[in-house]
Amino acid sequence: MTRTISTSMSGILERLELERPTIVTSEGLARMLQEEGVLTPARIVAARLRQKGWLLPTHRRGAWEFVPASSAGAYSSNDPLLPVESYMAKHGPASFGLTFQTAAWMHGIADRVPAHLEVAAKDGQSARSMLGEMATSVFSPRLPYMVRKGIPLLAPESVVAHMAAKPCAVRSWQSALEWLPGLTELIKPESMLEELSGRSSAVISRTGYLIQGMRQDIADEIYAHNKPRYKTWFGPRTALLRHDNKWLVADTLLPFDPRKMDKVTK
Repeated sequence: MTRTISTSMSGILERLELERPTIVTSEGLARMLQEEGVLTPARIVAARLRQKGWLLPTHRRGAWEFVPASSAGAYSSNDPLLPVESYMAKHGPASFGLTFQTAAWMHGIADRVPAHLEVAAKDGQSARSMLGEMATSVFSPRLPYMVRKGIPLLAPESVVAHMAAKPCAVRSWQSALEWLPGLTELIKPESMLEELSGRSSAVISRTGYLIQGMRQDIADEIYAHNKPRYKTWFGPRTALLRHDNKWLVADTLLPFDPRKMDKVTK
């Protein structure tokens, strides 16, 4: 597809080429038109740019991927983070963070990004606004979000706590075996205790149970501050796979015994 530049659009395309936004929103385009003194409505300009292949659709209404002239044609960059970037362009970054394998990938631990980006939304309202192509669950971290490539993600301690808080939200615990040890190597005792502060005894017990083989030092710290008193389920209340007498955890979910995981170097 040959992408032409009309005289009326040349100023806007020049501005887009200069700024190189990954995502163009209808609101951002309207501001740009106003600044450039263009009276044509943003919706019409967007339609013309889409028709010529300068803007490609995303799954979010009013947000498009910009394809610069340096590209071979009207082809998507296939950036796996595009769904998150288009959401942020419309809603801002404050309501969510990447989690699970997606966060591990951003931290440089997992060697691949999952097909569906995993997102921890701060609350139910934020979760409902997320795209269907993203796997979203509600989890509000105690630790501040970290930022990689301009995108918020959970700190390693927060990812572990999220796994313990919502074990059934983890899409594949078998795949987690590939990156969880590397992630637990990054966690710090004081940060893990801060992330667990004020959380339920069930989340605290599951966290200690989950990391005890890999990070016994931190599990012992958790146990010293929060000795379990009640039985906790790890997974749905179905057939028992194993029971941990120390953490009082009835595990019906994990395809591995966390007590037998190799200790990670720290």
